[in-house]
Amino acid sequence: MSNRKFSIQTLSVYMSTTLVLILLGTMGLLMATASSLSTSVRKNIAVSVVMDNSVDNKEAEKYLQSLRKRKYVESGKYISKEQVLEEERAALGADPVEFLGYNPYEASIELSMKAEYANNDSLARIEKLLLADKGVNKVVYQKELIGAINSNINKISTALSVLLVLLTVISWSLIGNMVRMSIYSQRFLLHTMKLVGATWGFIRRPFLLRNLKTGLVSGVLANAFLGTALYMLAQKEPAITALLSPASIAAVASGVMLFGITITVLCAYISVNRFLSMRGNDLYFI
Repeated sequence: MSNRKFSIQTLSVYMSTTLVLILLGTMGLLMATASSLSTSVRKNIAVSVVMDNSVDNKEAEKYLQSLRKRKYVESGKYISKEQVLEEERAALGADPVEFLGYNPYEASIELSMKAEYANNDSLARIEKLLLADKGVNKVVYQKELIGAINSNINKISTALSVLLVLLTVISWSLIGNMVRMSIYSQRFLLHTMKLVGATWGFIRRPFLLRNLKTGLVSGVLANAFLGTALYMLAQKEPAITALLSPASIAAVASGVMLFGITITVLCAYISVNRFLSMRGNDLYFI
């Protein structure tokens, strides 16, 4: 009966720890996805560098090559006056040159900024640098839209960070309680071993090893579940899983394993020490 009870208790610890780690891992993947998405959105913010009419295509292409080497530029594309004219002819169904006698459009370079520079403060400084370049007429970007995007991204990041901290605290509490309860049932055994002269280190060792195994196995099971869920999601919504890089997935998986092992071993260490420091009579009243 005692073996059966012990087995049920051990299985309960494994299941509870695994479920909590799955929840924590899911939150980690969600944060990694949100971070990747915010980076992607920022990189798609366009900055138009409108060229002066005196700059020909060859000079503009040369200028574009120099821009691509700047630390704040992710990518760039040159759009000539002729390309703009062709697009407008197709859109309007008429040729503006026939009415005006000249091409009224301006050549421009469309820049995508690196994510860390895609905010109004950085773009204001970059705008001054670009306007100081020879042949640049003006720099155009949507300040209000960029401000709104960054504001929303910051709010979402803050909310997710707070939620992750709360979830980590709750996870620590839940797993810690399960570990303490599993050791609580053997508190008298701990006291008996202490009475016969066993050192605290000798008494702790099997409990630490057992809980190390619990954290390790639970971490593997949680990662297996999360990996399967990601694979199934990739089959249905590849665009979502594409936001997760192998590095971010590996980081979350490592975090799940490390958290599971750390919390189970640490809680076992604290719980065993607590019971060993108590007097025999006190064990009956906890």
